[in-house]
Amino acid sequence: MKPGSTSVGAQKRPDVLVVGGGHNGLVAACYLAGAGLKVLVLEAADRLGGPVATVEFMPGYFSTISNSPGSLEPKIVEELGLERFGLRFVRPDPTLVQPLEGGRLYVGWRDPARNNAQIEAFAAGEAARYQAFFAYLQDFADRLGISLFEPPPSLQQLVRNLTRPEDQEAFSRILLGSARDLMDEFGLAPETQALIGPLAVVGGQVTPSTPGTPFNLLMRPLSLASIKSEADYDPRRLPLRGSTGLPVGGMGAIIAAMTASLQQQGGAVRTGERVELLRVRDGRIAGVVTAAGEEIDAPLVISALNPKTTVALLDEAADWGPLRGKLQRKQMRGRAFKIVLALDGVPRYAAAADAAEARLLATAQFRIAPSIDYLEEAHSDMLLGRLSDKPVIWGLCPSLSSPSLAPEGKQVLSLNIGNAPYRLREGSWATQRDVLAKRAIAALAEWMPTLPDLITDYRCIDPIEFEQRYGLVEANITHGDTMPWNSFWMRPMAGLHAYRTPTPGLYLSGNGTWPGNYVSGIAGHNAARAVLSDLASADSPLAELLRSPR
Repeated sequence: MKPGSTSVGAQKRPDVLVVGGGHNGLVAACYLAGAGLKVLVLEAADRLGGPVATVEFMPGYFSTISNSPGSLEPKIVEELGLERFGLRFVRPDPTLVQPLEGGRLYVGWRDPARNNAQIEAFAAGEAARYQAFFAYLQDFADRLGISLFEPPPSLQQLVRNLTRPEDQEAFSRILLGSARDLMDEFGLAPETQALIGPLAVVGGQVTPSTPGTPFNLLMRPLSLASIKSEADYDPRRLPLRGSTGLPVGGMGAIIAAMTASLQQQGGAVRTGERVELLRVRDGRIAGVVTAAGEEIDAPLVISALNPKTTVALLDEAADWGPLRGKLQRKQMRGRAFKIVLALDGVPRYAAAADAAEARLLATAQFRIAPSIDYLEEAHSDMLLGRLSDKPVIWGLCPSLSSPSLAPEGKQVLSLNIGNAPYRLREGSWATQRDVLAKRAIAALAEWMPTLPDLITDYRCIDPIEFEQRYGLVEANITHGDTMPWNSFWMRPMAGLHAYRTPTPGLYLSGNGTWPGNYVSGIAGHNAARAVLSDLASADSPLAELLRSPR
């Protein structure tokens, strides 16, 4: 038994088993434990958190797969009391640095006036066009009248309020058109398009010219439309570089706070417990069987795994009709690739005026995608299975805000590559992983010329290792593209979209369910609400099962 684990034998039969101890699994577990249910979380890895777990990549150098909690919902932080359990944020200013063509740096300050002045320098009137672009997205989200905190809408529900011609035009442009076309429609300058473009293509193997890409810009507006806030500081109001901040201690601090919240409410966790079978008896879920052969009974099971993995674990006795085959055939098309660098000092942009400015800029997240054409070519290479010579990089030096993540006087640089194809047309990741790492370092060195001399070691996680070690099918960190054709009633697919399954008592959570959206925690919240709603139903058989001796 690992430290911090709780033995099932030491407690009564759980009411709910949560399979998968990532952030969504923990969020669901916290809400259910808070409602008085006996909850046990089973996690296959030796630590909770999945891509949000703190990992020692090299001796003394720690990081996580996910660099930023920018999508973490303030509602969930508040309702689970995560700050009471030690979660604290620092809010760097600036929050984002993105190099642009011509040797320039865009620096994303929190002060709107300072940021607008920088955007206005791209072209006369650009700040107003930039604001109009995001206001257009917010207005559309408001008109839809849907909530991220409810089951996904059907097609009829989605369009019920779009009665005006301008609403229907917006629907076409945002859900059916491309990000590049939408930005052109607003007359945005090339520099502004370079800043917005990476956010539009983050949700799948797509390019800025792919239909549906503006949908990825809609998540923050939908969150604001779902829950209004009058707070002085709401990160969701910063459309381009909005950030909750950086957790003190790194992203793993979010998981530590969620775990403490769960345990304070009586929930239990077991790590190193891989589930091999979701057991079905008399047509309904009966519990699980672990890799060690242990049978754990429970009348309710939430799978926070990829839905495709869930169906692979499902008892053959479960009748899912054609849904089982559809899930088994579903392609994930992932692209996760991680590089962590051990550094002898602080990385420095060539454009920094002095050491103080260099350190200030280094505290911010950064993106390497200096033009919209760079992004287009880089993602086209990915679609063709080619190892691009234009790596798209999302990075952070987390040890500047959390010094405990690196040895004293050292730094750790955490890089996510945004255009690494799961399937290579030529070669294998065993031979190409270091090739991509060196290309990424070279791309960074164009803007941080002293970086190569600071590197003392590095570690890569290629798409194959992501699948094998982290359970990310086809290296897809969101368990399926977050694009319109794979969202709303199609997430994970029609007929399997409201967190419930054809097997009574078995529920889905995780990023493969609506709304996806990285580290928001909304899928965990919504899955828990589905369970509690079913328990409260007068004709629900679940309530009777929970009343049986435990």
